[in-house]
Amino acid sequence: MKIMVKHYTQYQAVKRYPVIRGYLDHFRRVSKNNDIPGLLSFFFIQGQLAAPYVRIPMDNIHLDPRVHVFWIQGSRSGKSISWSVINKLMKELDLPTDAYTEGTDAGLIGSWDSVADGNGGFDNVLRPGLLAGQKALNFDEGSLLLKPGKFSQNTVLYLQTACNAIGSEENIMRKHNAGDPIEIESMVSLWITTYPPQGVKEYVLHKGIFQRVLLYWRNWGMDLRQNISEERATLPWGDIGAVTMDYDKIAEHFKGLRTSIVARLLSLSGLSMTEWEAMDRPEQEDIVQSCARSLFTKDETFDAAMLSCVDDYYALVRGMDPKLAEVVASFIPGILNYTIIIATHLAMVERVWEVTGDHVIMAEEILFDLFQNLILWLEEEVEVGAKASERRAKESAWKEAFKKVEKFDLGDRRGTGWARKSQVLELYGKVRNLSSNSCFTHFKRAEHLFQTSREGASIYCRLREEYEK
Repeated sequence: MKIMVKHYTQYQAVKRYPVIRGYLDHFRRVSKNNDIPGLLSFFFIQGQLAAPYVRIPMDNIHLDPRVHVFWIQGSRSGKSISWSVINKLMKELDLPTDAYTEGTDAGLIGSWDSVADGNGGFDNVLRPGLLAGQKALNFDEGSLLLKPGKFSQNTVLYLQTACNAIGSEENIMRKHNAGDPIEIESMVSLWITTYPPQGVKEYVLHKGIFQRVLLYWRNWGMDLRQNISEERATLPWGDIGAVTMDYDKIAEHFKGLRTSIVARLLSLSGLSMTEWEAMDRPEQEDIVQSCARSLFTKDETFDAAMLSCVDDYYALVRGMDPKLAEVVASFIPGILNYTIIIATHLAMVERVWEVTGDHVIMAEEILFDLFQNLILWLEEEVEVGAKASERRAKESAWKEAFKKVEKFDLGDRRGTGWARKSQVLELYGKVRNLSSNSCFTHFKRAEHLFQTSREGASIYCRLREEYEK
């Protein structure tokens, strides 16, 4: 299966913003060849930093700037070690981090401890759970969430709640005890990684958590593994990898951004820092939401760029098998939300308070690749273990598609009977209800059926003689 990923230096956001390029240089020295997760981790950190201050108003609801990531990839491919990059920078920014260890209600939501009051009695003191408050939370074995069972089901429901917008009623978690009930707000950002466990596709299609996170899948084939192993084999006593920005300057970007956001929020609200710090969280949230339409605004190009995103995302789904398309389309609202969120992040990087169409286009470039890979994976997983009869049906569909399109004489030793590859793929896709990207993957698996040749800008194909009958 062909992975559809650019080199990190090809993304417009990386070209435009030196701090993103610099951060990725450091990330890639630790987690090799994982460019999209590296990009997402930058916004993961920045989202956690901005979480107490930024809301994105959408009529009578809002989004917050957090970015939640669920990364599915083979073992020993740089997933776990990526957290060391995130964790180091979070600590530099005085932002708390933690790791998932248990899925009990007490572990996630919290519990009451009885503490002696000094007068012979006891007070109930809340011990907050992992999902309480503001922190970056690492799930290094996300496969635990995919295994049927009471604990995993409850955990997934709690995580879904944690992903709901900060400051909304839907973000509040409640646990009813024999004594006092526990009620918490969750401002966590979720970084979840796992190898691809058996049956993971069914969970992805039917569990609501996956519509709330950025789900990134990548197949690490043998060639890629060998390339990375060869690179690592020569690292001992070798040169230190080149970077385009010192680590301290990257940390200063985030620190300066936090200062700028807080200063603007206080200016808009007319509060001093002393007054802000004296407020409790609900009071601060009221201020943040009251300033949400002024903290950031959009320019006149924003709406058109977003509508273009809608067209591009739905174009990936049209032509798929109708049943699978219906499920995959349910990811699009979440992808659009994250397009808005990451566009706002890019405005933060630029230190401007107006989100533009250019910001949207750069955000879409990243998320389009992510969504495209997700679709390819979901479509191809359906066919793992296909029976011989199914393979014969595919071969027959390729032959029929080839027979029905116009043939050309290439005018030299190659002779006649050539068809434009694009026309064969288009007709095959219509018959099989596949997206254009999946057609390319299917053709890759059916290359043994065809000869291919280039003439100018066009690629032509012709059935091999042994398959013409």
